[in-house]
This record gives sequence, structure tokens and C-alpha cells, in this order.
Amino acid sequence: MGIAVFSDIHGNLEALEAVVKHAQKNKKIKHIFFVGDAITFGPDSSACLKFLKKHDVRCVVGNHEQRMVRYDQAVKTITYASAAHMKYIFGQLDSEDFKFIKNDMPTTLKINYKGVNILFTHYAHDGNGVVRDDYEEFTESRLNKLFGEHKCDVVFFGHIHKRKIIIDETGKSYVCLGASGCVKGDKTFYTFFEVHDGVERHFDIYRISVPFNRKKFDEKMAREALPGKEKYAPFTFGLEYKGEKK
Repeated sequence: MGIAVFSDIHGNLEALEAVVKHAQKNKKIKHIFFVGDAITFGPDSSACLKFLKKHDVRCVVGNHEQRMVRYDQAVKTITYASAAHMKYIFGQLDSEDFKFIKNDMPTTLKINYKGVNILFTHYAHDGNGVVRDDYEEFTESRLNKLFGEHKCDVVFFGHIHKRKIIIDETGKSYVCLGASGCVKGDKTFYTFFEVHDGVERHFDIYRISVPFNRKKFDEKMAREALPGKEKYAPFTFGLEYKGEKK
């Protein structure tokens, strides 16, 4: 039995539903984890939070959720999401959503799975527990610096929207999961992780692709008056809209 992990859904309910339902039906999977940024960019921020809660997906908080609960409507501009966009999303969320973010999305989760210490986090945090707002390319030395305080064997994180695995010379594994909601085709994905015992313990870790209802998502995006989508939709979802890119 293994673990399913994914990140950065960003309001793409169709991708979220596809990932969770596929993982729930996968007999090899025992636990499902989501490492933050369920909201913004896509048309279904509130629905994504409610879906995660309904299906008991274990979550950590992303920087986009933190900006909602820690800065209220006075959110400052956050990478490619303007204050106007964040305010619009803020208006879509209800008290149940804010309660879920505050009570059920901690900054980190740590588990021991078959003797392997695993950390789930959206990214590294500053001294105030806020997700760091940098997207620097990462190396073994930088990752060890960012996550060195955590005594763990494997770190799963998102935030950077790229999928990459690094194994440090010490044996610590870092898995940057990519953005399961920010895809340009009709398939999304999650990461499968399993631990095998033997003469030497080893891991299985690979990406599982899942089809989702792309047409429905595209139609929702076209209808929703999301501030700034002319700017961010091309590189987040592969969608082009006419209008000034503010």
C-alpha cells in the first residue's frame, strides 16, 4: 500500500475530482495528501476546498490560502495574482472555507511510513510560518538549507509548479510535485510513493496521469470574470483571452 501526493490545484475542480477519485479507486493507495494552493487562478476555489474536506484529503496550507486568512482583503500582490484577483477570490469563499483553511490546513504534516520519516509542506516557511515567496531553482545544497531543520528522509512540496526529484548525497529525497491544476492538456496527475523492505530499503515513486473534463473546465474559465486571467491563463492553463494584460 502506498501514498498519493499532489499539489497546486488552483481552482481547477475538474482536475481535483479526477485525481482524488482515481487515487481512491487505486487499490495500491492507502493515504492521499495535498500540499497546498487549492485556490485562485481557476473558477472553483470554494468548491475545491469543500471537495478536499468532503473527501478527507489530508492537506497543508499553501501561500495562496495563507494570503486569504492572514492578510484579509488587504492582500498584497502575489506572483501573477493581482490584489484585484485575490480580492475577487476572497469574495467567493465563505465561513466554512476559512474555517477549513485555518483548522485543517497546517503548515506541515509529518508521518512515519514504514520506517521512513516523511514531511509534507507547500514549501519552506519564514520565521513567522508564512510560505516563502521565492521560486528560485533548487539544488541539493539549497534544499538542505530550506528544509534542514526538519528531521526527515523524504520531503514532498509544491509551489514551484515544476516536477522534479532530487536525492541528496546524504540519501534525503526531495520531491517537487508540480501543479496538478495548472495543466495545458486534458490530463492531470498525482505522484505515487511506496516503500519496499528488503536487504536494502528502496522507494517506488512515479507520476500517474489521469484524464479530466477539460471541456467543462474551459467553459467555466471563459464564463468567470476572473481579474487578470488574460495575463495568467496562457501559462497556467494554456488558454488565451482577448483584453489588456494587466
